[in-house]
Amino acid sequence: MKRRAQGALEYLFMIAAALIIIFVVVRYLTSSGTQATSVAGGAASSATEQLGSLMSEVS
Repeated sequence: MKRRAQGALEYLFMIAAALIIIFVVVRYLTSSGTQATSVAGGAASSATEQLGSLMSEVS
């Protein structure tokens, strides 16, 4: 009986460790996705401003 309890406890610890790793990975991907979105948004607005200034020079 003691062996079965030890095996069950080890199994629960492995599940807990896997859940923690999954949580950390999802958190990292979410934050890096947010950073990439803000960088892309900044680049798009900068490009729009440059195009606007070029169009005003041409006119």
